[in-house]
Amino acid sequence: MKQIQIGLAGCGAFGECHLRTLAAEPRAKVMALFDIDLDRAAALAARYNVPRICESIDELCALPELDAIDVVTIEGAHCEPVIKALDAGKDVFVEKPLATTLEECGRMVRAANASGRILMVGQTLRFETKYAILKDEIASGGLGEPVSMHARRNRPKSLLPVYGRTHPVLENSIHDIDLMLWYTGRAVRRVRGYGRRATGGQNDDTFWGVLEFEGGALGVVETIWLLPSEAGIGIDDAFQFVGTTGVANVQMLPGSLNFLLETGYRVPDASYGPLACGVPRGAMRAELAYFVDCISEGRPCTAIRPEEAMEAVRIALALIESAQRDADVVVMG
Repeated sequence: MKQIQIGLAGCGAFGECHLRTLAAEPRAKVMALFDIDLDRAAALAARYNVPRICESIDELCALPELDAIDVVTIEGAHCEPVIKALDAGKDVFVEKPLATTLEECGRMVRAANASGRILMVGQTLRFETKYAILKDEIASGGLGEPVSMHARRNRPKSLLPVYGRTHPVLENSIHDIDLMLWYTGRAVRRVRGYGRRATGGQNDDTFWGVLEFEGGALGVVETIWLLPSEAGIGIDDAFQFVGTTGVANVQMLPGSLNFLLETGYRVPDASYGPLACGVPRGAMRAELAYFVDCISEGRPCTAIRPEEAMEAVRIALALIESAQRDADVVVMG
């Protein structure tokens, strides 16, 4: 089987996670890197044996040997590299959120449709085992019709200096909005958002949002970036689905694996992007492997369509608008 040649744009912490994961995928090889910080790109190229460093996104996308571009730039800088890659005839994986504006989402979706290439968005939880099993149970009718959903996705305060650059609904709750749309298969009619800035940052560090779906189901998304780092907890995630004939709970804390040490309590990531015996595993490995499969087999990425990722951004932006206006926002179908 032909090895898929990939170029990676964005060499931050999450870019390195992608690079480490793809290095463990035998059907793929990262051949080139680009980052505005060339020293950072050079360091990662040496660490992961990547043969080429590019000085611009144009140079990266123009490399004829590349089959695909993996875009892991900061949240508000996805549009340019995605469109240039699609225009160059490359398949594209882009991290969530698809963009931070609907205008840029629309440009990328149109570019993907015009090019006929793959545009896959990293809504990782669709590939996490527990959330995927819940999807199967809902689809089978085992829980009945959706009535209520509640999602919690909280993070340590220490991450705010980096991730506070983006509103937490777009940074974090975008996962749970996507899950709720995926689980129900229904449009959102109306939203109400509530934001607070306990740390005085440029964006809210505390946010609650209420979603009203067609048919009457309700969803609540919670994201709070105030966990104390000293607690040894990297994530505080949960999801509850209440249906007419059953209830399901996904609980990530306390984790199924935890350590009680003399230095404190620690809960390692065992779901999203863990390393076990030196090998990347979990949801990120599953989603990137799926992307490589689709390219290798010449089939579309049906697990997540770019239009679905755009809809999640639309709901997220409506929640932010609602909090800013202190009023309900009606979301058109």
